[in-house]
Amino acid sequence: MTKAMNQSMRPILPVWKTTPIAALHRESGIPPVAQLLEARRLRFSARLKSLDEAHPLASRTRPPSQPAYHDLIKRRYQAQTESSFRTRLRRTDELLAPCARPKLIQRRFHQELLPPLQMASKDKSADAFSHWVESLDPLTLVVYSDGSLSSEGAASYGFTIHQDKVPIFDGSGRLGPAEVFDAEATGALEGLKAALNLRELAAQNIYICLDNLAAAMCLRGTPSDSSQDVFLEFQALATSHGAIQVRWVPGHSDIPGNEQADKLAKAASSLPEPEGARPTLAYLRKIARQKPKEAFEAWWSASAPEQYKRLNLMATTGCPPELSLPRAALHHLLAARSLHGDFAAYHEKFDHINARLVCSCSRRKAPDHIFYCRKIPPRYQVRLTPSPNTAVNLAIGKDFTKFIDLSKDSAFFRKICPRH
Repeated sequence: MTKAMNQSMRPILPVWKTTPIAALHRESGIPPVAQLLEARRLRFSARLKSLDEAHPLASRTRPPSQPAYHDLIKRRYQAQTESSFRTRLRRTDELLAPCARPKLIQRRFHQELLPPLQMASKDKSADAFSHWVESLDPLTLVVYSDGSLSSEGAASYGFTIHQDKVPIFDGSGRLGPAEVFDAEATGALEGLKAALNLRELAAQNIYICLDNLAAAMCLRGTPSDSSQDVFLEFQALATSHGAIQVRWVPGHSDIPGNEQADKLAKAASSLPEPEGARPTLAYLRKIARQKPKEAFEAWWSASAPEQYKRLNLMATTGCPPELSLPRAALHHLLAARSLHGDFAAYHEKFDHINARLVCSCSRRKAPDHIFYCRKIPPRYQVRLTPSPNTAVNLAIGKDFTKFIDLSKDSAFFRKICPRH
């Protein structure tokens, strides 16, 4: 598979045949085959975590139970226990930590009969929400909830309860390995529980307001696979108590309740993580996407050719921006990066006796000659500051548009320094 991969990358990139394989992986955004297969295993492991307990694959990934033997009966006459052999399926499932398995539930279509949560732009929705709050009954309880994810990856939630536009209660908490989506759902559930404890009349309306549209849709419709138990508990409480509605509030729109819930959620990220907290399915899916990217970056840091290390280029599993260039311009850029191209040193190394070794300015062809050629008009030349090497490496590397614009505006490779 590696040979087929190497052959398939060359038609993608207009490079010379001797270009290092590691450079091909970086410039095409395609990791090595071993990393691609490992990434597929991670995605399949996340898929296994989302299966119902009754699914055949879920039962085959469970660890074997401890055998129970009777001392009075010979073991060869006792029933055979489950095999403790770690199959490939079981090893794949163990790539990610265990999480709460979602249940296979029927999709709920009544949400399509309800009015949409967002019917206008963010600014118009914020004005409409403020007018709606002004028109509420003084006894109505409005719960503002929000979720947060710190730069260290700590997921937390916060909520505040308002009555007649006055805060009367608030709360916050920290989750285990989770995402903002899970924190939004947990914040709405905890806010609803607190509002039910403050409720004085059974007919007293309670509105749950959150700024995450996806979480709000799951609260009043079909629950998502991640934090499914939280959504089901919320819906059970809302159904049993009645007079509970979910509304979407535009985030970061200077709405007092939402801003207060946001501050509470961010402050709760400094709390200690709950003991024994299991990761959510959304968190595991993020890990399954993040690990292949980190593995490719680590591989590139260790395997990058010497001529690439001076450019400080990062590897990405997405489409590199260089691939949007015309193939002729991309060819010259990759040749300057890899040092494998129409250069005097390259032709002499491989004994290309018929190759043209000098530019029309009588200087030898080199990867950085375009920045020093005397025939390029001064208005097109790149300023080599703060130092020539730094400026050239930047123009060939991260800021490659300078190299492309210089070669295009001056017609360098077409008129000044052609190949033949």
